[in-house]
Amino acid sequence: MAHNFRVIRSHIGPTPKIGLVCKADAYGHGLVPVGRFAARNGADWLCVASVQEGVALRDSGLDCPIMVMSPTLPVEAGQAIFYNLDVFVESSAAIQHYQTTAASQDRIARLHLKVDTGLHRFGCTPNQILSLTREIQSQSNLFLAGIAQHFLNSSSNPERTNAQLSTFHQSLTNLEVPEETLIHTANSAATALYPESRHSLVRVGMHAYGIDPDNLYQNQLIPVMRWFTRITSLRHVAPGETVSYNGTWQATTPSTIATLGVGYGDGYPRALSNKSEVFLQGQTVPQVGLVCMDQIMIEVTTVPNPQIGDVVELLGENIRVPTLARAADTNSHEIVTRLMTRVNRRYVY
Repeated sequence: MAHNFRVIRSHIGPTPKIGLVCKADAYGHGLVPVGRFAARNGADWLCVASVQEGVALRDSGLDCPIMVMSPTLPVEAGQAIFYNLDVFVESSAAIQHYQTTAASQDRIARLHLKVDTGLHRFGCTPNQILSLTREIQSQSNLFLAGIAQHFLNSSSNPERTNAQLSTFHQSLTNLEVPEETLIHTANSAATALYPESRHSLVRVGMHAYGIDPDNLYQNQLIPVMRWFTRITSLRHVAPGETVSYNGTWQATTPSTIATLGVGYGDGYPRALSNKSEVFLQGQTVPQVGLVCMDQIMIEVTTVPNPQIGDVVELLGENIRVPTLARAADTNSHEIVTRLMTRVNRRYVY
């Protein structure tokens, strides 16, 4: 991860701050261990999706800047302010609620105004920016910490991306904000592709974890996550026999089948049934049959002398996240964020 931060910093230059997006348990890598490491090794900010995630980071002892990027409910305002979490707002009602709550604690609430330029998920309209920023600046217990927007497809749709950027930049015309107010629009792909989107802070997710589905960094990034399991059972299957539930895979020749101690209860997608590969003893071998809750089966007929206890790579140097994502007809984000807590994490520093 430290290497990946250096690659990204070299690409964007010294000026923009880097916010590590560590929502969803740091994309399955572990919120607190990753947050702690990143805050000391390349990240200026940590970006989460919920107040709960921000509180978990604060309770772990982190005092670095943390922004909560998803909408917050009124009932969460007090906790967000108490834990010194920056929050995103989109309306006058939210602004007034944070003012009231911050005043009751005799604290300052740090707000980022979210602008909807086309994703249509969360944010004010561009023509509301001027009035809402003035409203924030007029309140004694609020600080305008940032103005932000989010791209809908910055990796492969330059027309829509440039249109969103143009809308956002036009909406900032005649806006007077303090120098400390962050302007931030760029996600991972935009950070790599659109220098004009970097502004004062970039929000980097997948690329910091070394997952680069579009190879925007020309193989310079290193995957942080490696996922292994072991062979737990072995058997020989005759031609015509089927494997796993519903008999979706049938042997056409005498086959050796190994059972692995992993399944969709661990986060290995059921959608990969009969579609994925794993890496064992220097070669890729196919996964066969339906993925079960706690186990998957692989065909190891070509593997010399497989043994119970042999280590099998599910993700890593030989099996990449984007490869599994394509096989499961999903995106790389889902592959790593669905890893369950019962999968042990071991951190190597």
